[in-house]
Amino acid sequence: MEMKKMSTAAYGGEGSGIPSVVGSGLSVTPTMTWLPDSVLLEVLSYLSVQDLIRSCRVCKRWKRLILDKSLWRHVDLTPYKLTSKILWNLVRHWLGTGLHTLKIKGLLLSMKKQEFLTPAVLQVLEKRYPSLENLHLEETNLRSLSYDCLPSSLKTLELSQCEIPMTWFKSTPNKNKALPKLETLILSNVSSFSSHHLEAICCQSSLKTLYLSGTYRVTDIGVQKAVPYLKGLQHLKLNGCNITDITLHLIGCHLKHLQTLGLTNFCSLTDAGLTCLSSVKTLEKLWLEYCFRLSTNCIITVCVNLPALNYLNLNGIFFEGQGIDEIRKSLPHCTVTNSFPDMDAMPKF
Repeated sequence: MEMKKMSTAAYGGEGSGIPSVVGSGLSVTPTMTWLPDSVLLEVLSYLSVQDLIRSCRVCKRWKRLILDKSLWRHVDLTPYKLTSKILWNLVRHWLGTGLHTLKIKGLLLSMKKQEFLTPAVLQVLEKRYPSLENLHLEETNLRSLSYDCLPSSLKTLELSQCEIPMTWFKSTPNKNKALPKLETLILSNVSSFSSHHLEAICCQSSLKTLYLSGTYRVTDIGVQKAVPYLKGLQHLKLNGCNITDITLHLIGCHLKHLQTLGLTNFCSLTDAGLTCLSSVKTLEKLWLEYCFRLSTNCIITVCVNLPALNYLNLNGIFFEGQGIDEIRKSLPHCTVTNSFPDMDAMPKF
């Protein structure tokens, strides 16, 4: 009797919603059709965009489920070579009204230079998808687009290896279209992004997160002009901008809510500049990668006076003697890293 009850429970039984086949004389293998909609939606959420569209052909039930807006909340199109026709089809027929994140890869680095991201597409994105907050663009040519074309609902804009016009972030009379909700700006290897762009976007938005990497046109003076507009900034990472001690002084004066500060490859940064960070009492994570001119004593003095600091990255800095051990001993409640790149993996010249 107990064995029969266990078999019945395994194949559904009473209260499971799945027909019981025990004792019927039939041998039935459980299939996915027995699963409730909520479980099937969870399974379908692991499929790529291409596989989701293909799965619509399975049956009417699957087509209905695949059109559920929960499956189209975060859409990553970067693995695909898109054309304007394909993008229009996705925008008009597949992307749900609950679209929150959209990632697109363009054709900037390919043989086919034609771009498909047009003002018309961006206009449809703004009208149909009011919940779109995160836009990630890779290898996309934006020189023919106006900054005002971007959906005003955006809170995060991430550009990687993109091309933008010289006046893209220039202030416009129509201030309602200047991304009033933008909080996060992440730029990676956007060579055309300059100090003028930085100042313009900072004065128009209330940024909380700013990451710049590979933006060599952003100068020390450009960062200094932008800092006074960033008083609400919480996370700042600068890779290769090569800012000076004066800029660190301004960061210490204006960015009183800073929680994360990443400084990488700042060869000109000295103890005088680092000392200016002692006033940022909210700082929790600090990157000082490849900042070679900093002394052990200064790092200890500054970090000891940062009560919230729990992570310190000193990768790429060589300390003489027991320097790194002294730093770790002085910061018992802070994780300190001091690693170096694999020399064998570096290119030979």
